[in-house]
Parts: sequence; structure tokens; C-alpha cells
Amino acid sequence: MNLQAMIAEVQRELIESWKNQYNWGWFGKKEEANKTFQGYVQEGILSQEGYKEITGEDYEQAETVSSQPQA
Repeated sequence: MNLQAMIAEVQRELIESWKNQYNWGWFGKKEEANKTFQGYVQEGILSQEGYKEITGEDYEQAETVSSQPQA
């Protein structure tokens, strides 16, 4: 197995683990958890596709919603 395949496998395993933890509420409430995963995407730890798989939302949509000023 080459390095890229190993990295891809680790990424898949992380996404599966994070998805379970997200569903169990281990990352806090939905808004807080989504911000955590948005940060992971910004840091390059998580892909935008992985974000969608975990949260069920498109990353671009989440960026727009979270950047709106709060009333």
C-alpha cells in the first residue's frame, strides 16, 4: 500500500469515527460541532466532502450561514 492510499484510509476511518461522535453529541450541540468541523476543513485536516458526510450539510453553505452576523 502506498502512502497516498494509507492517508486516504486513515481519512476514511477518521470521518467514520467523527460521524459517530457527531451523532452521539460528543462535539457539543450542532452549531458548535459544525464550527469545529469547519475549522478542520480550514486547517486542511478534513475535506469539504468529509464535512458533508459528517454533518449532512454542504461546506460552502455552512460557511455562508456561519459568517452571517448574529442579531
